Amino acid sequence: MTTNDPNSNEATVKPTSSISRIWLIPIIVALIGGWMVYYQWTNQGPLITIELHSATGIEVNKTPIKVRDLDIGQVKKISLKPDLDGVLVTARIDASASHLLNENAKFWVVAPRISFSEVSGLNTLISGSYIAMSADDNGKEQLHFNALSRPPVTPPGTPGLHVMLRSDDEFAYKPGDPIIYKGFKVGEFEDATFNIEERVVYYDAFIEAPYHKLITVNTRFWDVSGVKLQLESSGVSVETGSLETLLANGITFGIPDGVPKGELVVENAFFTIYEDNTAASDARYKVAAEYLLLIDESVRGLTVGAPVEYRGIEIGNVTGINSLPAIEGNILEQDYPIPVLINIYPGKARQPDTEEGLSAIKQTLRNWLERDLRATLRMGNVLTGGLYVDLQHVPDAAGSGKVSIVNGYEVIPTVSNEFTQLTQKADAILDKINQLPLKEMVANVQLAVEDMKLAAESVETASTDFDLLIEDIDAKALNGNLNQVLVSLDSLLKNYSDGGFNQSEIKETVDTLQDTLRNIQPLLLKLNQSPNSLIFSKDGGEDIQPKAQEK
Repeated sequence: MTTNDPNSNEATVKPTSSISRIWLIPIIVALIGGWMVYYQWTNQGPLITIELHSATGIEVNKTPIKVRDLDIGQVKKISLKPDLDGVLVTARIDASASHLLNENAKFWVVAPRISFSEVSGLNTLISGSYIAMSADDNGKEQLHFNALSRPPVTPPGTPGLHVMLRSDDEFAYKPGDPIIYKGFKVGEFEDATFNIEERVVYYDAFIEAPYHKLITVNTRFWDVSGVKLQLESSGVSVETGSLETLLANGITFGIPDGVPKGELVVENAFFTIYEDNTAASDARYKVAAEYLLLIDESVRGLTVGAPVEYRGIEIGNVTGINSLPAIEGNILEQDYPIPVLINIYPGKARQPDTEEGLSAIKQTLRNWLERDLRATLRMGNVLTGGLYVDLQHVPDAAGSGKVSIVNGYEVIPTVSNEFTQLTQKADAILDKINQLPLKEMVANVQLAVEDMKLAAESVETASTDFDLLIEDIDAKALNGNLNQVLVSLDSLLKNYSDGGFNQSEIKETVDTLQDTLRNIQPLLLKLNQSPNSLIFSKDGGEDIQPKAQEK
């Protein structure tokens, strides 16, 4: 027993504490750490897995996941897929962004990318690659994703319109190729998928606002890639788009002439990409009347798509040349006509594009065929040699009456085209030329040429003789004689002017000279007949004539 008496010799015993105060510090630290762990655990986001083709540029606990350049997570693990065709990236997403993990979320790796159509991700040359995510808080929750092979062309949240495009032609487009409207870039291709069964390509495209308001149910899309040089029956046409479509593929769109604007389309509306503006415009015609032409001449220059015209107005086009279902036989047969199928559209003939309009067109053409409607191939352009089908009324046409039908097609009779007519006329002219006596004509021409040659030689000889004669003339003597005559004439005139013989005296002298010439004229005549009469008398006897010797 312990007492409190100070005079007592007994010690006072007091109890001591079993726990040292120094342990308070680690306890407090442990509590804080536990609270932090609990807070971190309760506030951390979910783990997600992302399938990538490769892990290029991705690092554990370093590569971030970003939405609009804001970090919302980090890569925690990288592993190979069981089938070895890619990698699985495990990432922790912040709890504040967990509501974005749904079926509409998309992931892709942002890295430096340089291609023919774009340059992107250059900022990652310094900071390094990262995984970007498109934010969308609508949709069913999802924690496993397949990353895109490339960044989406259209940034998430961009206002505009997504459309689906289809093409079965040779031209193809890749993500990033432009969509042009009147020279302005208004959208881009986002993705392309080839359907093996249908053998067509489907495209996802995006039209930016406010240009998406131009897309209606009557809008048509067509190709404007590069430079198109077409040799058509009407001539040579060159089509180009913008500078951007000269370097890469691209399309444009519009509403065909004469077609109403139509209603605006909804998201992911479906359209077809046509070869050109003409094909896009003709796509509005839904019904057409089919006819058959049996051509006995050459169809060189006639192509599928060539126009069919009536009085210069295009009302259809050629749909097939020598197609198998048209008629039986083959081109190697001597009397085999080449079948040409054509379409005539009621809409192009100012008729309703309906079954009623089609019936009206067929009835009108049937009446014309019974009378005088005929088809001919005409040359649309001399440079290209392209042909087109011209429907015309031919008076007194052969075969008028009943309309012929072959394999279900009404046949439009044909007449020779102008080229064949020119050929026939040329053949007739050549036949007439062949009937001419060309050998005799050539021989006569040769003789005429020889005579002309001889005449030319004679003229040359005469010219030479004349030159020699001119050279023989004494020019000085002739000049002297002329000078003497001129002097005498000058003296006579001077004498006359100075009071010499006047006109009456000269006339009297001339009259006297004439009388004297008349008087001596008998004498001159006699001297001319008998020059010796002045010497011998007239009675001189007869002249002795020699005689022959007598036998």
